[in-house]
Amino acid sequence: MQILTIVGAILMFSVIIFVHELGHFLTARLFGVTVHEFAVGMGPAIFKKQGKNTLYSIRAIPMGGYCKMEGEDDDSEAEGSFRTKKPLPRIIILASGALMNLLLGFVLVLGLVTTTAVSEGQMASVIVESVDPQSSAASFLQPGDRIVKVGDTRVHIRRDLSFALSQNGSQETTLTIKRDGKTFTQAFTPMETTYSDGSKGYVVGFQIKVLPPSVGRILHEAFFQTIWMGKLVFVSLGMLLGGQAGISDLSGPVGVVGAMTTVAQTGWLELLFFIAFLAVNIGLMNLLPLPALDGGRIFFVLVELIFRKPIPAEKEGWVHFAGLMLLILLMVYVTYQDILRLF
Repeated sequence: MQILTIVGAILMFSVIIFVHELGHFLTARLFGVTVHEFAVGMGPAIFKKQGKNTLYSIRAIPMGGYCKMEGEDDDSEAEGSFRTKKPLPRIIILASGALMNLLLGFVLVLGLVTTTAVSEGQMASVIVESVDPQSSAASFLQPGDRIVKVGDTRVHIRRDLSFALSQNGSQETTLTIKRDGKTFTQAFTPMETTYSDGSKGYVVGFQIKVLPPSVGRILHEAFFQTIWMGKLVFVSLGMLLGGQAGISDLSGPVGVVGAMTTVAQTGWLELLFFIAFLAVNIGLMNLLPLPALDGGRIFFVLVELIFRKPIPAEKEGWVHFAGLMLLILLMVYVTYQDILRLF
């Protein structure tokens, strides 16, 4: 099982990387940028095919990949150079890899939501079905009410609702609801309860209605589940920057394989959700304005756009090289922590 999981993880990373680099490749071609090589993986090539202008290759180490464009890392003024293009096309080319990852995540979530909706014949909503008379919400909440916000957090799907309430815990918050075309807000506190094992917890005191599936509801659910995945990424980053989580809590490829093994044992739908979340995660992380990432390169183009003067490619290259070295060191550390957790 472990071998199959490792092989599956390699294939998963390869697909995510391929889709990412394909985004760069297609938009580079669209804007007339010469692509010298389109590679999936790193290290020595195990397969090569020379196209009209581009060398296509698969490399031995199934991690990473690249789309090598004319003028991306130097001041080339040749025809088809990335550097000679206007800022907006360059930003689109740089962002397209991450956007393709987000699109992949959405497509996977769409498949998951469709399968679940068809098999179960129902879909969760954010419409109230019933209210516990002892809940603090019973004084204002009625069946048929649509929950719009929890505190300042907008609610579109049940995952939004559950996550916002779990983030709030036992503290008082507000529920914004819509009833008969009118919207109003009321204070709300989850109820304390004691479970059969004696532990205490908090329940919201109302049930959510399920509805029959439709194309519109499936698309709505898939879109906002993908958005919800993105929210989780930024919440995690916020916890990391705020000190609630440390670098040792991060996971690298080894940790992902371990998590994938656990998830795979629960079912293929859960595994599909995990892969979709990973695709969204990688896409958004690539857009962070850090050296060596696509977001870092976009940052330099934005600086050029603001100051009307390009930063010399050599200086930009040194910044990205330094960033790459730091990312490699971080990956080594994270992988070391993953291995320690295994034992």
